Amino acid sequence: MTPLMMAGLALGGAGLVMLVVAQYLGHRAVTAPDPDAVRAEVRDTLGRDGHAASVRIYRERTGAGLLEAHDAVRRIARESH
Repeated sequence: MTPLMMAGLALGGAGLVMLVVAQYLGHRAVTAPDPDAVRAEVRDTLGRDGHAASVRIYRERTGAGLLEAHDAVRRIARESH
């Protein structure tokens, strides 16, 4: 294999890695939601669809992990009572 071919493969591989990372970061990027709007939506969802649906909504809106969302929904539920 010639040095030029090796350089081409290296650049192609680096480009592929950069593309994968960009895709991953693009899917993870979440704009900061309005906390009051998120709480209101979670409260509405709690009353209508229950805890699991509320956790899903919180995760979608905030980008939070499962445990963080679960804890946040529990706090929001306690605040509502």
